[in-house]
Formats: sequence, structure tokens, C-alpha cells
Amino acid sequence: MQKRAVAAVLWFAAVWFTYEVVWSLTGLPRVLGPVLAATIAAVVTVDPTGWFWSRPASSRVSTPLVPAMSGRAEPTS
Repeated sequence: MQKRAVAAVLWFAAVWFTYEVVWSLTGLPRVLGPVLAATIAAVVTVDPTGWFWSRPASSRVSTPLVPAMSGRAEPTS
């Protein structure tokens, strides 16, 4: 969890700083910078798609490559 917390702070700072540069060059509303930075930092921390953080081995679902046999013989014609 410490890695996620540090990553959230770094993403927040990087996005906010980048937005400040964009704001100074384009004149976009300044209040959007911290809002956008907080949103991106939250997405990186939660990581709903699994792009940033690997999932624990216990939560991974393994699917069999070959379906299990049910033990019944298939009907033949």
C-alpha cells in the first residue's frame, strides 16, 4: 500500500504541474487542475483495470484449459 500512496502523490503532483503549464499557455479554467489531478491519482490508486498494479495470487481466478469430463459417456448414434 505504500507504493500506491507514493504513486498517488506523484501522479497528483505531475498532473497538476502539467495542467498549470497548459493553463498558463491556453487560459483554461485554473480550478480544473487539482480536480483532474485528484481524479487521475484516485484511478491510479484504485486501478480498476489492472494496468498499474498486479493482483495478489489469491484473487486470481484460474480457468481450466480443458473442460473436465463429467464421467458420463456421450451418446453415439
